Amino acid sequence: PPQVTCSKNLFTSPSRQAKMADFMRQRTQGRTWSQGAGTRKSRSADQVSRAAEPFANTRQPPPPRRPAPGGISRANSFESELGDTEGEDGDQSSADEGAAERMPPSAAVATLAAAAEKKGYKKLVRAASAALMLATALLVLRIGHLAVMSLVFAMQVMIFKEVTMVRYRTAKSPEVPMFRTIQWLWFAVAIFFSYGGALSNTMPTPLSRWLHRRKYRVAIFAFVLDNHEAISLLGYSAVFVLTVLSFKKHYYRYQLGQLSWTMVTVWICVGQLHAVMTNIFTGLFWFVYPVSLVVVNDCMAYFCGMALGRKLIKREFLRMSPNKTWEGFLGGGLFTLVWAVLAPRLLCRWPGLICQLTDFDNIPRCHAEEVHDFSSGFPLFMPKRYVLLPTLLQTLLGVSGEVELYPIQMHGVGFGIFASLVAPFGGYLASTIKRAYKVKDFEQTIPGHGGVMDRMDCQLLMALFTTVYLNAFVRMEVFSVNSMLNTISRLAPVDQVTLYRGLKAKLRLEGAL
Repeated sequence: PPQVTCSKNLFTSPSRQAKMADFMRQRTQGRTWSQGAGTRKSRSADQVSRAAEPFANTRQPPPPRRPAPGGISRANSFESELGDTEGEDGDQSSADEGAAERMPPSAAVATLAAAAEKKGYKKLVRAASAALMLATALLVLRIGHLAVMSLVFAMQVMIFKEVTMVRYRTAKSPEVPMFRTIQWLWFAVAIFFSYGGALSNTMPTPLSRWLHRRKYRVAIFAFVLDNHEAISLLGYSAVFVLTVLSFKKHYYRYQLGQLSWTMVTVWICVGQLHAVMTNIFTGLFWFVYPVSLVVVNDCMAYFCGMALGRKLIKREFLRMSPNKTWEGFLGGGLFTLVWAVLAPRLLCRWPGLICQLTDFDNIPRCHAEEVHDFSSGFPLFMPKRYVLLPTLLQTLLGVSGEVELYPIQMHGVGFGIFASLVAPFGGYLASTIKRAYKVKDFEQTIPGHGGVMDRMDCQLLMALFTTVYLNAFVRMEVFSVNSMLNTISRLAPVDQVTLYRGLKAKLRLEGAL
């Protein structure tokens, strides 16, 4: 192409000189210029740089914007805000200290004092809320199994509301037909299937008898409970069809994204707690014990992180949770294992925690004189002697290798390992969700703690583990006379007579009769 030369004399206007300089800079970035009928060729870098040389200083880039005195940049303030989602104030404190360094001495002192006062107030509110939650939990436990079941249901409703609201967009949602209604319908179907299965499989006869002894209207609920699987299928089909019919043109992608998020939320708050009702009916111990493990792990990880964080291990623990440290994770796990072994021995002192719910007309109240007879059906809660050292080592060391433990304490090791290594990742997932959608807390339901999901993120995963572990390794050991009688009472009278005759013949053969 022909050489193009430019001179300052051709363009006397500063604005034109600036435009020409921008034009030449664009050519240096690899763009092409046209010559003739659509022919495109790129000029060499030397030619373009020589042509743009006279205009190199016509427009200077704007100077970088500096934050106002005492202020913080938007990025830093956002990171500090999200850094506080874990219940720690490290990022916010460092931001306040950085802002104080750019202030006059008197203003810096005032800023640091205000930050310290705010931090102390937040900790006070957090502690008061924790004490109130503990008192409420003890009151609910004192009332019994049905109160605990009602509390779990209320928490599931709150968790579903909080998690679905994370992706709720007010700009699009009003234009989508039945948007929130369909979300809650999916939740209702899942809850009905979960609770119906737990009630019918765990206590079919006592619950049915209790309902049928009531008025006619209550007997209808007994029919619904007895046929909950078929009704759940009908409800699922109806909501499925309604969801497909609600799809609206130009909103397909948004609706499918919301539907996927709704399914994930249903699994988080209903799927993981599918059999928690069964655990509660088996004994409140299987609700209190896992919850206490997560609470101990959360508290001790916080204190260990505050005391030793990044002093022993400098390596970053998790990028998604910058306030978490290796010292906090390992220290919390160590204390959790200790509590997992010691707690069952303490909790066994309250017989009400190991009572099974066998009759809705007579809420269980275990008394001191009933402990021995009741515990005879629960070998997990009766002390046994275990040999920890081989005979040879006992002889060499001159010590006894036997120790008296409850069998549930041996199972506690598995619970402690899971609560230490796996359950905390439920909290890390919740932190990632909050960072992805730029929210500090799911909700402000609990002062100083955020929403219910902020407190229950690790508990949900622990509840799922408890259900699986209880069914796989423990439930075979918790059969009692009452539970067997409840199962036998479901048989037809003729089958019960046959079972009686067979059991009688077996006992006579063994010499028990």
